[in-house]
Amino acid sequence: MPIDPAKFACNEAWLLFQLNDAPVQTESDGDFNAFAIMEVATGVILGMELVRVAEPEISEFQSRKLMTAAEAQAGSRPQRLFIDLERETGNLSSVAAVMGIRIERVPSDELKPISREAREGFSAHVSGGRIQ
Repeated sequence: MPIDPAKFACNEAWLLFQLNDAPVQTESDGDFNAFAIMEVATGVILGMELVRVAEPEISEFQSRKLMTAAEAQAGSRPQRLFIDLERETGNLSSVAAVMGIRIERVPSDELKPISREAREGFSAHVSGGRIQ
């Protein structure tokens, strides 16, 4: 059953997703993926972290930083955090559990409609409107 943002109150649920379809390339530091936390009901991005493509997942430090930034931006913690079922997120899941946030693993097809606008906007901003 797809996730319907209209069924959630503000800060009831957040979503972790990858903003980019192709790696963000830098000349000096290599390639990165951009991960964001979005508030599900409003679609507001609460935080973002760049993670080296070579890394299997977001580090524990980056996970704490991302979740703390999201909480500061939102003004509270959610009851649950939706994460792509196929994504490796042991560090972020551990940080969320310590914060008392329930993790819900869902297929990426359920998350893509919610994050589509943010991913398209990121792509246009980073690539100047070109396909990544």
